[in-house]
Formats: sequence, C-alpha cells, structure tokens
Amino acid sequence: MGRLLNLKPLVFLILFNYVVIIFGSYIFYTIQVNLERTLRTLPRLLVGFVQAVVGLLLILLWIFVWLSMYKHLFTREIRRDTEKQASNQA
Repeated sequence: MGRLLNLKPLVFLILFNYVVIIFGSYIFYTIQVNLERTLRTLPRLLVGFVQAVVGLLLILLWIFVWLSMYKHLFTREIRRDTEKQASNQA
C-alpha cells in the first residue's frame, strides 16, 4: 500500500476512476436491482424516485471522494516540492 500512495497524484486519481468505473457499475446495478425488489409493492413512480435519489447520492459520493482525494494528494505533492526546494537552497 505504501508504494501505491507514492504514485504521482494524477496516476493515483486515474487508477481510482478506473476502479470505480469497472467495479462501481456492478455495485450500482446491484443496489438498484435490490432497491427495486425491496420496494416492488410500492407505486412504480415512487420506486423510480427512490432509485433516482439513491443513484444521485452515489454519484455525488464519488465526486466528493474524488475531490477530497484530489485536494489531499496535490496538497501533499506541493508540500513535498516546497520542502525539497527549501532543502536545496539551504
């Protein structure tokens, strides 16, 4: 895991997106199907609304996690660069 965290931030974000796209589609499908099966007795419009809200929340969660990772990784990279520059000037 340590070697994975030492990757450049852009590569790590691309790998994260790749994993989310590959595995997230299956997980998203499974959640939506189970929601439909669970709420089958309710009116169809309500089931569709619940599925849309859950899908929107999952997508917003992906965006939030991605932005948090972006901020954390690039802040860490900028901090490393400034520390290297400071040590080279000393």
